[in-house]
Amino acid sequence: MLLVEARCRVHPEHCEDFALQVERIIPLVRAEPGCTRYELHANVFELGLFIFCEEWASQKHLDVHIATAHMQEHFAKCAEWMAAPTELTVYEVSGHKTVVL
Repeated sequence: MLLVEARCRVHPEHCEDFALQVERIIPLVRAEPGCTRYELHANVFELGLFIFCEEWASQKHLDVHIATAHMQEHFAKCAEWMAAPTELTVYEVSGHKTVVL
C-alpha cells in the first residue's frame, strides 16, 4: 500500500476555485481501482495550502490515476491557480496496526 501526501500551494484569490474543482473530481478518483482514500484538507494556518491525503493499493494504481483523463484535465485547469509546483511525498507501507486510546 502507498500513502501519498500531495501539497498544493494555490494563490489565495483562487482557493475557492481550486476547492470547487477538486470537489468535482473527488467522486471520480474515489471510484478508481486501487484508491482506498482520497481527501483534501485546507491548512487553517497557511492560506492557499491544500493537502491531499491518499491511499493507493500500489504504485501502478497511483501511476494510472495520475495519467487518467480527468486528472490531466484537472492539472491543466488548475495550472494558472498554482503558486508553486505540487509536492508529492509517497510512503510505502508494509504493515499497520490499530491502537485504541
